Amino acid sequence: MSTRRLELSDLGHLVAAERTRRGFSLRQAAEDIEIPFNTLARVEKGHIPDLQKFKKLVEWCGADIQHFFELHERPATTAEMVAEQLRSDRNLAPEAAERIAEIVNELYQTLARPRELAAAHFRAATTFRPAAAVALGALLQDMHDALVKDSDSGSAKRV
Repeated sequence: MSTRRLELSDLGHLVAAERTRRGFSLRQAAEDIEIPFNTLARVEKGHIPDLQKFKKLVEWCGADIQHFFELHERPATTAEMVAEQLRSDRNLAPEAAERIAEIVNELYQTLARPRELAAAHFRAATTFRPAAAVALGALLQDMHDALVKDSDSGSAKRV
């Protein structure tokens, strides 16, 4: 089976070709796939079945169901998600959507405060027990919280 992207409209041709390759009648194929005969006949004529039957048909043909769907990566930031929504808004001209997205991105960059995390890596050793790791983690978190509190109140001193 090729790895090209398949359209939903390709399903009927795919099923008919596989049925012919196996030498099955419509009834035999419907029994083998475990779907109603009428559903299989409609699919071969171009109808799209429900998702459960669609999955059975695609698997029976030996195809990869992912080839029927275009996968999109999720936007990384909130500003990118807003921009994606604006671009898909039919009430906005593309230029207007881009301009609003630029404004949102500028505001986001100015006002968003990414949560800063401190991380430490310690080598495993017989002298460093799990309880010590928990205590050290709590101590580091307390230090981090105190520093954030001081920086928010403006009382932190730069060294």
